[in-house]
Amino acid sequence: MVERIITSLENYLGFLDIYSEVDFFRGLSREDYPLIPSIGRYYTEGEESVLVQFEKELFDDFKRKYAMFTDVRPKNDKELLFLGQHYGLPTRLLDWTYNPLIALYFACNKNFNQSGVVYHCLPFEYHLFDENKDDILTFPHLSILIPNITDVRYKNQNGLFTLYSRPWEDQMSEHVMTKFIIPAGAKVNILNKLEKIGMTRSYIMPSLDSLSQEIVQIHHKRYVGRVK
Repeated sequence: MVERIITSLENYLGFLDIYSEVDFFRGLSREDYPLIPSIGRYYTEGEESVLVQFEKELFDDFKRKYAMFTDVRPKNDKELLFLGQHYGLPTRLLDWTYNPLIALYFACNKNFNQSGVVYHCLPFEYHLFDENKDDILTFPHLSILIPNITDVRYKNQNGLFTLYSRPWEDQMSEHVMTKFIIPAGAKVNILNKLEKIGMTRSYIMPSLDSLSQEIVQIHHKRYVGRVK
């Protein structure tokens, strides 16, 4: 893995080797965040079976109750896990994007007193997940899943997922080609330039709450020192 320090948007773009719709990226606002899925953060050492049972109970409960809150009807457990991930359910999926600017936005959009990071991966050999015969919670291999574009967020984020077989372990670092480190002091400048070219919160995560937060952020900059 090659490490590069990024101090500006131009600096970042200059370092990128782009392989269209092939290589992919993940941005994190803190460099010390591990490359593990959200369900893996509940892991206690030596308690793999407990975590697996906990995950199954969460997923089963989501399956029973989700229909009350949306008209979306997933066709299988894979699509249902995508839906849960989309709405904050801890899963064994890890989000990535084909768009390096989306990843850079997530690396810079919060934790302004700490360094962020973008991971750049090239394709690797993996086992294909067969939604007609494989169980999404017990598939024994690391895999890549590409969602159908059923939501504008998938389209705008140009996203894909890695499906972990052992979500309590980092199964992706060995596949990272480049790690871009964004120092805390460079984040705001990079974020401002990204927003100038349309990489805004309401574009990446289109919703009314995103629009509201974006409006506050834009106008608050004009009143720094005059309002809290």
